[in-house]
Amino acid sequence: MIAGTEVSWWKELTKKDMLEMAFVLSKKALPAWNNFHLYSELKHELKTLPENALQDIEAMLKGKSDEQKLNEHFTSFVTPVINIQDGYLKFPYEVKLAFLSVFHILHGMLSTSNMVVAKEAFSSSISRSIDAIKIAGILTADEISLMIQKYYLLSKAL
Repeated sequence: MIAGTEVSWWKELTKKDMLEMAFVLSKKALPAWNNFHLYSELKHELKTLPENALQDIEAMLKGKSDEQKLNEHFTSFVTPVINIQDGYLKFPYEVKLAFLSVFHILHGMLSTSNMVVAKEAFSSSISRSIDAIKIAGILTADEISLMIQKYYLLSKAL
């Protein structure tokens, strides 16, 4: 199994499995974001944004659905994502990837009427998380492969 982003075997998964895999990987990539020291004026606004969003995503995965909270999180991510893409917020690459991985999960979850958009958003989250995890040295390629083996096997069973 290849855990790199050059092979997107996870696109063969169901939307539900892609969401779960994206969530698991984003959670693993979170230390790249949390260990980065934001400068003071951004610290209060941004620092807890990915972690809080992941907590509410986890609650939704456990059946405690609150789409309003997900909408609020998504809205809170929009301006920072635009600023990151425009170069106004400069972060190390792995930090940016960890942040964007959570944003893409939210985008996918809120794209309920368009399966293609949702799966693309989850795929983007997965790719960004894997890269963030590798670059930040959170896990080795082998450890990532072991962690996502369940999803790889599911993709082959479809």
